[in-house]
Amino acid sequence: MVNGNAKSDHPTVYFVNGEQQTTDQDKLAVAQIVEAAGFTPASDYTLRSENPARTFQHPDEVVEIHPQQRFQALFTGLTPVS
Repeated sequence: MVNGNAKSDHPTVYFVNGEQQTTDQDKLAVAQIVEAAGFTPASDYTLRSENPARTFQHPDEVVEIHPQQRFQALFTGLTPVS
């Protein structure tokens, strides 16, 4: 939970890589959004918001969550080679 974060009166639906997520928080850290969507470790991902268009580079950045907002979690970590 982001410190000082207010709860919404009702759950807010948003999407990460097309998958529905819900939160009762008005704001979430990038790491919270990415990890809740099942992408770990969060430090290996950036988060792109579709509307408004913005890319969040750091896991600790705080994002204001809007109903029906769409995000893309983009892998930026190292890819192992054999």
